[in-house]
Amino acid sequence: MVDLIIKIDLEHRLQEVCCLSITKEWFDSETWSESLGQKIDYILGTSIHPSGGILEIQSRFFKYQWIDEPLGATLFLSRDGVLLDLYEQTIQQVAEGIQIYDRNGYFLHGNPASETLERYKNEDFRGKHVMDLYDLKEEFSTVLTVLRTQKPVLNRCDNFKTTTGKTLTTINSGYPLKIGDQLYGACVFESDLSGLKRIKSRAFNLEAYVESQHPTHQEPLYTFDDIVHESESMKDAIHFAKKVSLTDSSILIAGATGTGKELMAQSIHSFSPRRHKPFIDVNCSAVPTNLFESMFFGTEKGAFTGSITKQGFFEMAEGGTLFLDEVNSITPEMQAKLLRVLQEKRFQRIGGSKYIRSNVRIITAANEDFLELMEQQKVRKDFYYRISTIKIDIPTLQERKEDIPTLARYFLDEFCNHYHRPPMTLSEKALDEFLQYEWPGNVREFRHTIEYAFTRAPEDALVLEFEHLPDYLQSTKRVSHKAPQLFSLPPTTLPIDGNFDERMEAFERKLIENALDLHGRNVSKSAKALGMSRQNLQYRMRKFNIAID
Repeated sequence: MVDLIIKIDLEHRLQEVCCLSITKEWFDSETWSESLGQKIDYILGTSIHPSGGILEIQSRFFKYQWIDEPLGATLFLSRDGVLLDLYEQTIQQVAEGIQIYDRNGYFLHGNPASETLERYKNEDFRGKHVMDLYDLKEEFSTVLTVLRTQKPVLNRCDNFKTTTGKTLTTINSGYPLKIGDQLYGACVFESDLSGLKRIKSRAFNLEAYVESQHPTHQEPLYTFDDIVHESESMKDAIHFAKKVSLTDSSILIAGATGTGKELMAQSIHSFSPRRHKPFIDVNCSAVPTNLFESMFFGTEKGAFTGSITKQGFFEMAEGGTLFLDEVNSITPEMQAKLLRVLQEKRFQRIGGSKYIRSNVRIITAANEDFLELMEQQKVRKDFYYRISTIKIDIPTLQERKEDIPTLARYFLDEFCNHYHRPPMTLSEKALDEFLQYEWPGNVREFRHTIEYAFTRAPEDALVLEFEHLPDYLQSTKRVSHKAPQLFSLPPTTLPIDGNFDERMEAFERKLIENALDLHGRNVSKSAKALGMSRQNLQYRMRKFNIAID
C-alpha cells in the first residue's frame, strides 16, 4: 500500500507531494509547501538512492521505491513495508524459539533461536505440515492443540523427535493468531533447558543492574523525574519530550530565561538510547568567534603556532548528545559551518587532512524568537530548519502558576535538608505574593528568592514569612501610590504614530524614562516603583538603549 508519492526533477528538487491514506492526517500542505524547489536530500536530511531504501519523515519510517521518469523520478513511500521488516527483525532478536504456522498446520517461519535449538533451516521446513516435520501424536502437538481449540496452551512440556532423529524436550507456549474473530494461524514459543538457564541469568543480571548505582565514571544527569510540576502545560511538554527522546531528530528547546531548558535537555538525553554515551553542554554565548571552529571541531598539532592535537565538542560527544545552549548567539558565519557538519555528518579538525565521521544528537536551546531573528538576518533560515526538526516549548512560570506551591515546598525542603534545619512551611501571605508576582526570571528567579528568604529567616523559624522576602517583592503592594506620577502621562506625550506594537514600545520606553527621572536615574528604586525586578528593568533598558546617565 502506498502512503506517499513524491515527485522530483532531474536535479532531485522537490516538485510535488501527494499524501494518501492516513498520511493526510500526519502531514498538512504547509509541511511541504515551503520545501518545494529544494533538494530532496536536504529536505529529508539523508541521501536517497535509485535502489530504494528507508526514510524517516517527522519520526515516521517509510520504505521507498524509485521510479525513473523522463522529467525526473517518482518516489513511492509505504509505511507497511517498514513495519513488516521491523516485525521480522524483532522476532529474530527474541531469545526464545518462535515458530509460526498457518491455520491448517503448515510451517511459515521460524526465528534464528528456533533454528539453532532444533538445527533446521527455514527453507527446509517452509510449506511442510507439522505432522511431517516431527514424530509426534496429534493430541500431544502444541500447534495442533492451539489450532483445534483456538485457545492458548501455556508452559507445556513436549517430548518429540526432530527430522534428524534427535530427541528434544522443550517447554512450549502456543497462541492462536486471529484478526477479528477469524483464525489465521498459530505461533509457538519454545525453550529447552539451556534457554531457560539464559532467561534465568538475564533475570539475575537485570535485578543486579536495578539494584546497582550509576556508573562512577559518568556524572549523574537530570531526568524527567527531577522536573517538579503539577500543571497540565508542563505535563504535556514532558510527555512530548519523552516521545521524541527515542528518536535521533534534532530538537530545539524554546523558552524564556530560567524556565529550565538545560534540565529538559539533560532529561531527554537520560531517557534516550544514548543515555550511556557523553552529554556535552556548550554555552554558545561564551564561545569566542575566533576560537569557534577549534573548540567545536578540534585541532591538529602544527595547525598554527602553539597548536596541539585536541578533540572538539563534536568528538567529545561522539555517540551521545551535544547540547548547544543560547544557540541564537552564534553568528551567521559560524551557523554556516555548523550547518555543513549537521548535514554531512562529518568534519575536519583545524589543520587536519582527513574527515571524521560524526554520530551526535543535537539539542539546542534559545530564549529569543527565531522568526524575528531570521527577519533581522541574525539567524540563517536553513540553519533554523535544520536544528528545529522538533521544537519543544517550555512554559514560563507565569503560565504555570499552579506549580508555585509545589516548587516552594520542594525548594524549602531542599534548603532545610542541606543546612540540617527542621522542616519549614510557607505563610499564606508569602504564598499569595508569590502567586501575584509575574516572575520574569521564571523558576531560576523563584529558587533564588526562596534561598534568600530562607537565609534571611531566623534559624529556629518554622514558617517562611512575608517579611523574609526580598524588598522588591514586599514593595510591589505599594506601587499604587506612585501610579499618578508613573502612569498618568500627559496626553501630549502619548505616541500617535506607528502601528500598535510600535506605539506600545514607545509608551513603555516613556514609562521607564519617567520612572528613572523621578528616582534620580537609580535603577533599583525605579524597578521597585515599576513593580519589577532590577534585572527585568535592566533588560528593558538595554532593549530601548536607555542609558543611566
